[in-house]
Amino acid sequence: MRILIVGRGVDAWMTAAVLATTARGVAEVAVTETAPPASGQLVALPALRGLHARLGLPEIGKPLLALRHGDAVEPFGDTGAPLEGLAFHHYWLRAREGAPLDAWSLAAQAAARGRFAPRSADPRSPLSTLDHGLLLDGAVYAKALRAVALKAGAVIVDGRPDADLVVDASGEAGDGPREDWSGWLPAGARLSGVDGAVATFAHDAPLKAGRRVRAVEGKTVAVGAALARLGAADGGDLHLLQTTVSRLVALLPTGPATIAEFNRLTALAVDRARDMAILRWGVLDATPPELAWKLAQFESRGRVVMYDEETWPEQAWVHAFLARGIVPRRWDPLVERMPLERTREMLGRMRTVIEKTAEEMPGV
Repeated sequence: MRILIVGRGVDAWMTAAVLATTARGVAEVAVTETAPPASGQLVALPALRGLHARLGLPEIGKPLLALRHGDAVEPFGDTGAPLEGLAFHHYWLRAREGAPLDAWSLAAQAAARGRFAPRSADPRSPLSTLDHGLLLDGAVYAKALRAVALKAGAVIVDGRPDADLVVDASGEAGDGPREDWSGWLPAGARLSGVDGAVATFAHDAPLKAGRRVRAVEGKTVAVGAALARLGAADGGDLHLLQTTVSRLVALLPTGPATIAEFNRLTALAVDRARDMAILRWGVLDATPPELAWKLAQFESRGRVVMYDEETWPEQAWVHAFLARGIVPRRWDPLVERMPLERTREMLGRMRTVIEKTAEEMPGV
């Protein structure tokens, strides 16, 4: 099977690196570069480090412990701990301790103190609750992915030779039918600064938000910005690229059944990432139905509805809801099995351990 990737930068070379590494012996991978890689910094979610490990990519980038949208810090890793099968934020809601939820996040407390440590594999250690994303130099990252791809057997070609599958990694919207999301996302996020291990965002980047109705048209499959534009500079765009490329390897959509499934799953994944972008900085009037249901469920009783192909974990949704001022009117009644004073004591002990651990971590 011959696969031709047409594009540039991270979109093209992540696709090439993953395909050449994981489909070796099944697919021949060629790349036609359309332009030099774009410069600038990229934010990556923690899951990207797993892909790097599978690709054998050396450690790259600067660690990030949290994102800041407006005044709210949204940390990576765990916040508190689930108890008796219930999410931690229900206990926090009931206790009404007065401190923000991120007071029970080791990542947030470490970031506030300019500290960092890698995650511990020991589940008994508070450091096991940590996780971190990455701040990457776009051009350097594209070059590193290019080296992985070429080492794994990908080749660079001129023009557009015949191929069984063409990957559009051009970053251009293309001429096919698209959904327009500019009513929900009139502007995109942009990285406005990095304070220690916290990436800060403004929400005024020019954007024509939307996605292709179908990721695969004929024998061409779109990835990255050619597939969808969310303006999710907080790692959402890069994670969508990662998951789309992983799905491309799993399905190699060249027949009617695999094309249909690829289009279905990709649409779900893009729409879920879109919903988080709307929640964080978009317009919350007349939201898409799935996000409207999520909002209603959380505001009513603190429940986070998780759909298939979610980009962000449950705790990220909790922090994002609270950051937009959406506070549940009630908590799960099952938390009342624990006496209130005992709940407050538990939260106090947990917070003390987190603060002590953060103080003892080395500086960034």
